[in-house]
Amino acid sequence: MELDPQTIIAQLNAGAADRVAALRSLKNDVIGDVRKKALWVQFGLIPHLVRLLPTTSSPQSNISGTKKPDFDQTGIPRFLDIDTERYIQLQALQLLNSLANAGPAFLSPLYVCGVLPAVLRDSCFRNSHPEISNAALHVVENIAIATESASSSSPITPTSLAETIFSERTLKGFYDILNQRPVNHQAETQIGIVAYLVRSFCREEHHRTALVEAGILDALATRVASFVVAKGYVLPNAGICAEVEGLMEYIPDPPATPPERLDEVFGAIAAIITDSTFRAGKLVYSPSILAIFPILGRGRSSPAEVVLPCRFPTRPGADQMEMLLPATWGRGHSYDGGFLSPIVAPSVDSASTNSRPSAKLQTSLISWSPPEDNAARSADTAPADAETPLVPWLVHIVHTNGGTVALMAASVLASLFKAGFAMRSREANLSLLVVPVLVEMLERSQTKSRESLGINTNRKAIAKLNVTEQVPVVLARLITDSEPMQIAAADCNAVRILCKLFKSTYDKSQPSTEHQSWVASIACVDVPGNMGPECRLGDKGLSPQLIHRRRVRESTMRALGTLATFRETFRKAIVEQEVMSYVIDSLKQFASASDGKSRDRSQPSQANVDVNANGNGNSGGISRGGASQALEENPVPVVISACYLLKMLARSPGILRTWLVDHSVEEPLLQLLVHHDVDVQIAVSACICNLLPEFSPMREPLVKNGVMEILCEQTHSLNSELRLNALWALKHVVDSGSVEFKKRCLEKLGAGWLVQLICDDTEDRALETPDAMDEDVDMGSTDEQTGTWPTNSSTGGQSDIPILGRARLHLDGVKESEPNPSRKARQDDLAIQEQGLGFVRNLIGGGHSVDSPQDTTEMIDHLLDVFGQDHLFGILASKLKSKVTHPLARRGGSSSPSEARVLPPQAKMIAAVIYVLIHIAAGVPRHRQLIISQTDLLRQLPRLFSSQEPEVRVALCHLVNNLTWQDDSSDQAGCHQRTTELKNMGFLKKLEHLGSSDAELDVRERAKSALWQMKQSH
Repeated sequence: MELDPQTIIAQLNAGAADRVAALRSLKNDVIGDVRKKALWVQFGLIPHLVRLLPTTSSPQSNISGTKKPDFDQTGIPRFLDIDTERYIQLQALQLLNSLANAGPAFLSPLYVCGVLPAVLRDSCFRNSHPEISNAALHVVENIAIATESASSSSPITPTSLAETIFSERTLKGFYDILNQRPVNHQAETQIGIVAYLVRSFCREEHHRTALVEAGILDALATRVASFVVAKGYVLPNAGICAEVEGLMEYIPDPPATPPERLDEVFGAIAAIITDSTFRAGKLVYSPSILAIFPILGRGRSSPAEVVLPCRFPTRPGADQMEMLLPATWGRGHSYDGGFLSPIVAPSVDSASTNSRPSAKLQTSLISWSPPEDNAARSADTAPADAETPLVPWLVHIVHTNGGTVALMAASVLASLFKAGFAMRSREANLSLLVVPVLVEMLERSQTKSRESLGINTNRKAIAKLNVTEQVPVVLARLITDSEPMQIAAADCNAVRILCKLFKSTYDKSQPSTEHQSWVASIACVDVPGNMGPECRLGDKGLSPQLIHRRRVRESTMRALGTLATFRETFRKAIVEQEVMSYVIDSLKQFASASDGKSRDRSQPSQANVDVNANGNGNSGGISRGGASQALEENPVPVVISACYLLKMLARSPGILRTWLVDHSVEEPLLQLLVHHDVDVQIAVSACICNLLPEFSPMREPLVKNGVMEILCEQTHSLNSELRLNALWALKHVVDSGSVEFKKRCLEKLGAGWLVQLICDDTEDRALETPDAMDEDVDMGSTDEQTGTWPTNSSTGGQSDIPILGRARLHLDGVKESEPNPSRKARQDDLAIQEQGLGFVRNLIGGGHSVDSPQDTTEMIDHLLDVFGQDHLFGILASKLKSKVTHPLARRGGSSSPSEARVLPPQAKMIAAVIYVLIHIAAGVPRHRQLIISQTDLLRQLPRLFSSQEPEVRVALCHLVNNLTWQDDSSDQAGCHQRTTELKNMGFLKKLEHLGSSDAELDVRERAKSALWQMKQSH
């Protein structure tokens, strides 16, 4: 029976009984029928539903004591225990949830009608009735799911949605949801939705900081602790220690129902703590984690003192937790060339039941507590450098679980390992127990994802696709900068599996999603004319298959690039999988989807030409013309990942001269170098740095096609990363170039601008201007930069608990190593200055320069003429001096001269200055005499012989060698005079000391050579 829209709308504006009847009729009509949902939207249903939502909170009616029939007179089911008004609100929310579940096309009318702000009101998602709260959260969840597949024209984007749901008021509600007691099935559902929102949309630093400030991270840690309690993983004596330390209230009660959606909780924690030592520390020092995983310190008193875990630990914090892990031995590929330390579980035979936990800590580990003598001996030797037991427990969870729980636990584990909260020897556990699990999971999920790429892709199938997308991301984060784990991944055939998965994203595209054909048929139905924006559907968005392919391309190339970081064999294994043509396609704005077997890269796709010519390309990224002419736009993240992979592969001279040349990678890279997105320019310029060395066959075509001019323009960019990469690439461009080319490059760059890049200390001065700097810092919150303890209800009474006070002090220390805007600005500034000095050095002549002595002399004279010799040597002298700055004064504070900080020059900057002097001294005798006349500059060098960096000491030996060099007999008097000056400044004694007692063989040999030459010249 067809419903009359006017009658239904009239009933929604009538009395309670009519509203109930209309809402029930609507639910029966639209649920499961997307076409009818679209029709009702066009008839203006959404505004009427929004008006039915609660605007103020009211106490819950208590009608449970009255015997009621199955349905009351208004048709409300008795089991709901709800009054009529709330039942209407519940039905309206369920209808909105059904509309939000219909896909991205419904986001536009939902946005216009203000559905998201309405359901995020306290009266909705924090309603005292759990059914209403659940329904409101489901509306937000389905809007979020639709947003992930929406096109760029959608009014609700992931960024705008994140700004809405991570507002201060909404986060307060999230905190209450995560901390509600007792935890029943409905509470678990709410917690799972909140965790999903955090995991999926927490992508910006200021959002992560806001979540920490609101107590969300502590609340999520408590959820993990409740799982530990429920499964019996709590350490023995935890109850006694918690009672003594005042942490008893932070040990959660076992949940009424088994903890659900633990994967979402782990994923939310991983999203918050990623790339931050401070936030990882907040998790480790969370009160609930400290309570369930205590670490006993020194002393035989009972109970023993509880100590805190720390960064860079040297031994496990709890031997009992090690018993969960198989014994693993490191392989012979650790950094020091030896074997990694074994992590061996204590013997089970020594277990005893001497310790008894409290009633709510019934734990399976109770029988693992060591005998009294062993416990005392362990307490005597346990220093304050113990590892948090959270780390081995997470390894156990990954090793013994499967699916998304293991994946998200591995993501948390990767963040803790990178932040330094795991032992160095833990690398053996991760290599043998975690990395193989991830690789095996990737291989299994690849098969499941192919089965899920059908036409009717449901929520469960999308979840399977997400596993395939996320495993390479987690694997890449875990093995970054760890050669042992990269070897372990390669031993598990990660290269083959990742390459196969990457190539599968360019296989023949799946059939178009016919289930969305209702969009075209709606126009045939009679609907009111002149529809307002609240009645018009938006773009249908992107298909899940397309989104999946894009994400897999990005993640697999990132993982392959990480594997190619260190070993030449891994780079060779990657290119032998025949992925280069696919990587090149990933650099293009449009990549044609083909069957992968008949790829003609010499001609552009005809469909691509047609779309560009007619201007009818779909902004959603997939052609409307059918699968045979489907065009997939590679978004910015895919292009950046392709550049990263090429940069890693280009580290191999063999691959650079063969595979990369054969595929003409310089052509698309040169086009992308002027891309409108600055992130793409940064990635491409970093890649091109590896294509411009002297031995690269792509250097000449790049220079001929204007790469030098583009890079010179990019050195003027406002983005410091782009300036750095551009200057780094220019350093390679001028290396071993002709004198005319070097002069042209310097002219294009601008001598004045180069001096400014080398000398400009605006970032240092910014540290002394608190007002301007505060404006810059506020966007990212000040907690991480000032170390203030977040003030929320979860930490209100922590100041009275000694162990939490010690944890705060530990976090203050962790904060010091946390990057912040001012520190990053200074690091970028120093890196740019270092590359600027390297550029000057290569202008004179590169380390392997084929320039003739006449060319070197000509360039030195040209530089002295352009810069001015006094100005040039003044710049070099200033780089060797320490700088005095004042710490950033906060609002309401003040800085005084006593707060001044001395910043010594960095070793890399010192070496860069010395190498410039070395190259000038490699000229003619008058250039060496010019350096000797710079008394103030030379007097700063003797103290640098005691530098801890061997590179600086070797450079000083080279400089002495060049300064004491005698070209011919006409230079004999000058050489003697230079040697005498150096001896008077103390160079001779310093060289004698280096030659006899330096720990580095190279330094000793270079010092002996310089010492012999000084004595010969003298």
